[in-house]
Amino acid sequence: MSRIDISKKVLLITLLIFAVLTAAFTLTHSMQLSNFLELEQADTLENVERIQNAISTQQGYLSYINQDWACWDDTYRFIEDRNQDYRDVNLQNQTLAGIKVNVMLFVNEAGSVVYAKSIDINTAEEVPVPEDLLDLIENGTLLTKSENENISGFVLLEENPMFISCHPILTTEYEGPIKGTLIFGKYFDNTLLESFEDATCYSLSMYRTDEELRADAQSKFKNFSDFPDKPVIEPYSEEKIAGYFKLEDISGKPALIIRADFPRKLYSHGKKTLENMYFFLLLTGLMTGVGVKFALDKLFVSRLIEVDDFVTRVRSEKDLSRRLYLKDNDELYRLSKEINGMLNEIYLAEQELTAQEREKKVLLDSLNELVIFVNPQLKIIWANKAALEFMELDLENAVGLCLESAPGINGPLSDYLQFEQIFVTGNKKSGEFTSMDGRVWFVQAIPVTEENGKIIGVLETCRDITERKAAETLLQEKQIAEAANRTKSEFLANMSHELRTPLNSIIGFSDLLHEQAYGELNEKQLRSVGNISKSGKHLLSLINNILDLSKVEAGKLELSCKQFELASKLNMIKNLVSPIADRKNIRIEIDVGNDLASICADESRFIQIMYNLVDNAIKFSYENGFVKIGARKKGDMVEITVKDTGIGIKPEDQSKLFKPFSQVDSFSSKQFQGTGLGLSLVKQIVQLHGGYVWFRSYPGEGSTFAFAIPMKGDKGNSEATGLDNKVKG
Repeated sequence: MSRIDISKKVLLITLLIFAVLTAAFTLTHSMQLSNFLELEQADTLENVERIQNAISTQQGYLSYINQDWACWDDTYRFIEDRNQDYRDVNLQNQTLAGIKVNVMLFVNEAGSVVYAKSIDINTAEEVPVPEDLLDLIENGTLLTKSENENISGFVLLEENPMFISCHPILTTEYEGPIKGTLIFGKYFDNTLLESFEDATCYSLSMYRTDEELRADAQSKFKNFSDFPDKPVIEPYSEEKIAGYFKLEDISGKPALIIRADFPRKLYSHGKKTLENMYFFLLLTGLMTGVGVKFALDKLFVSRLIEVDDFVTRVRSEKDLSRRLYLKDNDELYRLSKEINGMLNEIYLAEQELTAQEREKKVLLDSLNELVIFVNPQLKIIWANKAALEFMELDLENAVGLCLESAPGINGPLSDYLQFEQIFVTGNKKSGEFTSMDGRVWFVQAIPVTEENGKIIGVLETCRDITERKAAETLLQEKQIAEAANRTKSEFLANMSHELRTPLNSIIGFSDLLHEQAYGELNEKQLRSVGNISKSGKHLLSLINNILDLSKVEAGKLELSCKQFELASKLNMIKNLVSPIADRKNIRIEIDVGNDLASICADESRFIQIMYNLVDNAIKFSYENGFVKIGARKKGDMVEITVKDTGIGIKPEDQSKLFKPFSQVDSFSSKQFQGTGLGLSLVKQIVQLHGGYVWFRSYPGEGSTFAFAIPMKGDKGNSEATGLDNKVKG
């Protein structure tokens, strides 16, 4: 019943409107024409204002990017140091073309141009800066004097009018003192005018006030003097109406007059409508009266009710799987498709949101860090798996819990990070925090904001860095120990030098006394002097070893490599140690490979290595034993071995070898003389040659010590295989 009433009401309203319009048209035909003229004036004025807004938008855009560049720390520093990096990164031609700026000028506080660039926006090619623009800078017209002064408008240049925006150069925080003025310019040329025509779909013309104006523009220029802020609208034919408005330069004087031509569609259509309406209004009214009843009932009202019923069912049942099906390809049919599509998108969005929530939860739960989100009341909204395990709570019990009363480190952390202050200032806070159990945590509190900037919560993250801090402490201790070791080596080197000078005098004078250069001595005196000389030489040898070792550790020992015959040097070593070997009746054998003739090494250091190894072999060998010296070629290296039939070395003592001032055990230290420096020096000197040392030893059977060095004196590391113990740097 209500549907039929609605149809009748619509029909009656339509007939009433028909009658009123017919009477009104008959009585007020002339008034309607006047109204159309006023409407045309208002529409034209609105279109003119749209064009003005487009031009103002262009000026506003230029001022915006000018301010963005001027209030930038990098620009602030560039005015001071004129660094090349700023030019290379920010002042490329493509950059100016990208922001649609023809001219960019950097002027310091003294009024001098620090940097200037002018390009053709269409080709991005650099062109000369207009001279008349530089004149305006020189006379101070375009320079800002204070932090709040901005210059914006037009300047009439010889080539084309130009949008100008001048802004004081400040820091990113908009603070001074000002370092100068940043000037942006964009030509208001035919290309830009055509872009405005394309945007507004109207024909535009531009006239400069510094040139001779056309007659129509000249008359409008006078009107602007009487009504400076009001555009001038004037029909000039049955088909066209024109709108004029002025654009002022930076000093507030008229610079340009813009003319926009509009078709008089509104007026012509209105006039024609008024003329035809009277004749066809009756027929239209009759057809409307008949058509409205059937159209609204069948095509609109009934189907609209169906849509309303469908939406009501979906909302009440919350069943997003339902679909609405309407016949006929019209707006209501398309509305039904849109409703179906919307329901489908809502369903997919709901599924996607569920999946994203699940992925986010899995991702955050996989972190080892503790992640907790709290609201402004400092109550827990959400926590990841690691945080819940640390607090020994599940999410249901954790949500709503006050952070200060939460178990674990959260209570002390809330005081340490000062959450209340974060909600006030909006600043992120971070730092290292040591809990009561001694564990060190790196903690962060990051404010989370909505799009409008309102803080809705704080995300707290805690990462256990105890092991990392311990590692940093160990590294610092290692560096301190290395520095102390270098200081020790330098001290030993200096002390060794100081000791050798008087010791050489003691040895020299004792030798002279022993040779009875100053007169004859009795047997007891000769024995005492001989002991002095022998002890002095032993002490000198010890000091020399200490000096060599300290030089190696300090990196000051240099090698002087040269070619020498290997066999002759080994025989020389044999002759040097023969007196020592003869006292224990020890036989020394030398076995040199046939393919070994000469090697390149530091001759004196080579003798020092061999003497230490052979002397040790004799020292720790039994009487009537033998020592074998072997040499063989091994790739690009020569390997030399010293084998004895002595006491050998226990496995637990082998780790002490090659350490300074260390011998295998106290018994050996008492039975055999030595400082424990020999093998340490051997290892260091061999490594300086680019070689390595190895040994093999069995208690009661003897030991074999060997080293390998490059035959050509190249200081590179070579590898060896099949060895029992190998010592490398």
